[in-house]
Amino acid sequence: MNDQNIDYSKIDEVSEDGVRLFKVMMRLEFALKDAGYVMAGQRQAAEVQWDRYAKEKLGSAFWSEIKKATSAAALIESPPKRQVVDKGGNLAWEDSGAVRSVQELVGALRRVRNNLFHGGKSGDIDAERNARLYAASFYVIEQILIEDDIVQTIFTGQY
Repeated sequence: MNDQNIDYSKIDEVSEDGVRLFKVMMRLEFALKDAGYVMAGQRQAAEVQWDRYAKEKLGSAFWSEIKKATSAAALIESPPKRQVVDKGGNLAWEDSGAVRSVQELVGALRRVRNNLFHGGKSGDIDAERNARLYAASFYVIEQILIEDDIVQTIFTGQY
């Protein structure tokens, strides 16, 4: 092995809330799969059925309550953008528009996580917006866990 010292300091630019959100989403995905909201994806990989969960378990009543909550406003009114490759082959951000349903809410929640995990927020200068999206995401996740006793039990490991 080489004895070169690699500078890993850039990874510390991700906020504590960003790291915590990633861990919370990891546990939420585990709980949803374990609760039966899972399908075989590409190459038989286990994937969460997010839309099915949002529609069947959360539904319109959950969506109505979340829409009223100021704590979720950042996620609903200006959800995370989607990182795309433009016609010139460069990375760009695409607006996704305001969230209009419980399925889109869950999609926005996933996009916050995806932007973190897939490097879209590495070196990002919009820390204030990210903080608002993280806070709104934590709020929505908490409401999901309150709404769904089974997923909460699996999430917490308190069987």
